[in-house]
Amino acid sequence: MARRSKVDAEKTRSRILETALALFVKKGYEHTTFTDIAARMKMTKGAVYWHFASKEKLLVALVEHALERFRVRMEQALPDGELSYPAVTGMMVRSAASLVRDRKGAEFFRLLKCQIRWSSASMDSVREDLLTNTRFGPKQAFKSAIAADMAAGRVRADVDGEEIATVSIALWDGLVQSAIDGFLASDLVSTLSHAYAAIWRDIRVQF
Repeated sequence: MARRSKVDAEKTRSRILETALALFVKKGYEHTTFTDIAARMKMTKGAVYWHFASKEKLLVALVEHALERFRVRMEQALPDGELSYPAVTGMMVRSAASLVRDRKGAEFFRLLKCQIRWSSASMDSVREDLLTNTRFGPKQAFKSAIAADMAAGRVRADVDGEEIATVSIALWDGLVQSAIDGFLASDLVSTLSHAYAAIWRDIRVQF
């Protein structure tokens, strides 16, 4: 019975996350309440609070779910665990193409980038959690790949891994958003691939 209760709780938690994302996209994060989520699910507000102490905690859970999916994709793309900048950029290019084709993925991306006021006071705890928690997300993947390349002698010793990782993820964010919004005139995969290839030519050891 305890096992069944745990499984049921996980299913309810997943349904809350899915419902919350749909409402955040439709109404906006700021204008969505736990009452809205509970009403859509035909639950009590208290039942939603039992799973998530606050709307901010619910948002963090959505981000954690997205990062877990990224980690799984990374493991599938690099089964031998070999990190390198070309390997990670290749996976990120494929991820970008997949995201643009996936309606729910695109909605979540737009939610994080356009519909949440990260500067608001209510976001302080969420922002702090995301900045200080050592989750293995896209930027960390870039940093780890550059460190591995440097250790293997493939990347110059004077390269700033933090800077390259920041530029690499910013490129991905900007081009994906342009593609989702319909403002990217060129092919997303080709554009990202050429940009990453240019960075790789700049940072690699020239033999």
